[in-house]
Parts: sequence; structure tokens; C-alpha cells
Amino acid sequence: PAGMTSGSFSLTCVGFCGPDDSVDPRLLAAISQRYPWVEWGILFRDDKEGQPRFPTQAWVARLEQVNKSRRVKLAGHLCSKYVRQLLDGDTAHVQSLVALGFRRFQLNATKANNFDTDAFTPAHAANLRAAAAALPDIEFIIQRNAETQPLWEPLLTDTPKNVAFLFDESKGMGTVAGAYPPPPPPGVRFGYTGGLGPKNIEAQIRKMVEAAPGREAWTDMESSMRTTLADGTDIFDVNKAMAVISTVVGMGLLPEYQDA
Repeated sequence: PAGMTSGSFSLTCVGFCGPDDSVDPRLLAAISQRYPWVEWGILFRDDKEGQPRFPTQAWVARLEQVNKSRRVKLAGHLCSKYVRQLLDGDTAHVQSLVALGFRRFQLNATKANNFDTDAFTPAHAANLRAAAAALPDIEFIIQRNAETQPLWEPLLTDTPKNVAFLFDESKGMGTVAGAYPPPPPPGVRFGYTGGLGPKNIEAQIRKMVEAAPGREAWTDMESSMRTTLADGTDIFDVNKAMAVISTVVGMGLLPEYQDA
């Protein structure tokens, strides 16, 4: 359900990307129980599995174990090989994650995510359209920026109901937006991101309200969720996620459930 409105703009969910083996999946489940609108964005990238931000398969299996109720919102952020497979028409990996409770998939088809954007072909957009038709209960998210234009432009016409656009001119590099672009046509789902975190989320949401009055959107963030420990370990910091959650609740945009 959408949250309360601010300037007739409503936030549908807030995504925190990059949980990895440094965080106990039970903590994520506990936060989701009180804030069911939180979405955890799990990064899948074959060449970096087990490194910070990229969990091991064993960790993903533990996450599934604590989410038997399927109440925890999970998005698979597909990079490198996994986004290539999907765009080549192979949905096997996506379907294996659907079986683990994932309901949204973001295509990180950018150079920063080890995808050769010079190799885009019209078949890629057609294959994504076919995947959306084959999996109508799953939402596919396309990063919408200059780099991914060959993928999203063909989908602007007759956009499938389960294809959404994430405006991220930072191309996943975490640059903060001075202003946000206008939303897609009514009926097309979208989100805004880029360099968001506990320190700027309130000011940036106000800019989203200005860009898309009367619309629903989601937002997500990744780089700002990291903390480096004294020994140099890079961890996913749930306290930083909680700081953002507190701000969003304080703004009256999304509710808190006392007894979930």
C-alpha cells in the first residue's frame, strides 16, 4: 500500500541495496516486520560474489530461511552475467530467485556493473518485454539513464504493466541529483535514486515531490549504507538504514507498525 501523501506525492517503498554476509538476515526480517514497506535490494554479480555488497549463495539461502512467510520485500539487482542472461532471453536465474521470495528485479545494465552497453541490440528490449509477459506477477526495473537508453526507449511505448523505470543519472555511481526528471506517463511505475542517504534523504524527497506531484514512486540507496570498521572491514550498516526509515516515518510518508 502507498504511504501517506506529502504534496500529494506518495512513497510506496524505500529500498536499501547491498546487504551481504556482514549482516545477519534475521535483522533484515525484524526491520521488515515493523516496516513492511522496506525493500532489501540484493546484488547478484558472479565475478564479485562474497565481496562487500555481494552476498554468497549460502547467505541468500539463510535469508530465504528467515522469510518463510514471504513478508520481507526482496528485489534482485542483477549485474554482469545475470543481467546478460535475462536480456538474452534466459529467465532461469530470475525464476530461481522468485522461488526464494524475490518479487522485483532491477537490471543493472551499465558499465559500472560489468555490462557492455555498446552491445545493446533491439532484441534485448524485446526479450525483456517477453520476460515481463511470461512472469506477470514479477516487476522488472530498468535503470533509466543515458547509458541504458537503447533498453528503455523501446519500452516507453506500450509499457508492460510490470516494467518500471528507475531514474538514476548517476548510473549507479551514487552522485546526488540536484533535481529529478519528470515522471513517465501516468500508469507507468517509477523510482528516483542517486546518492541518497541518512544525511540528505529529507531534502531529496522534497525534490522528488516537486518533480512528480500527485504521483507514487519508490526510492533506494546503496553507497550510504556502508560503514568501515576499525579493522577496515566494509559492512552493511542496518543503523544507517534505520536512520533513513526514521526520517521517512517522521515526514509522515510511510507508517510504522507497532505490533506487526
